[in-house]
Amino acid sequence: MKAITVKAPLVWAIFNAGHSTLYRNEHIDCPSELAIHVGKFCTQPDVEEFSRKSGLILPPRDRLFLGQVIGVVDVVRCQRISANYSRVWHIANPRPIKRFCWQGQSQLYEIPNGEIDFDADKNPILEESGCKFKGNPRGEWWVTVWRHPHVENHYSFSASIAGGVMSGGIPGDTLLHGCYGDPEEALQAGIKELYS
Repeated sequence: MKAITVKAPLVWAIFNAGHSTLYRNEHIDCPSELAIHVGKFCTQPDVEEFSRKSGLILPPRDRLFLGQVIGVVDVVRCQRISANYSRVWHIANPRPIKRFCWQGQSQLYEIPNGEIDFDADKNPILEESGCKFKGNPRGEWWVTVWRHPHVENHYSFSASIAGGVMSGGIPGDTLLHGCYGDPEEALQAGIKELYS
């Protein structure tokens, strides 16, 4: 499937606020399915600037699924808008997918169709990422929140840092930790564990 990397605030607007145009230099045949990858580099000031210009209230930077393919759209029209070959792609029908990490690129590229799973229910309920600069281990971290496998209406977290996954969790699922009544509580517990 064709894919592009798009800045995180704009991806959020596509999948949550009905944004329906992308400005690109490449031509794309229409109609086309297009996977949307969230660019890895984004700062909180970038998010705030986009919010100010668009009037939209976005989640914080750490909850924008940086570096992941998060969904698929249909490109329904590709229109040249200037003499320098710039184009506007009109997009529709945004569909979330099971998110996965991928290496982005600056131009249109391909992702194997087998990577695309339209079952978005396989995504965690909450997810946050960041970087730990002090202590051991240190490096990029991820905390995800899932439904508890044994206790109804409760939640557990999984956590990884510097490529390693925290194990030794609950019986039957050693990668899940804790039992919390609220997803946000589980998320904050996971982050606290990484910094303790």
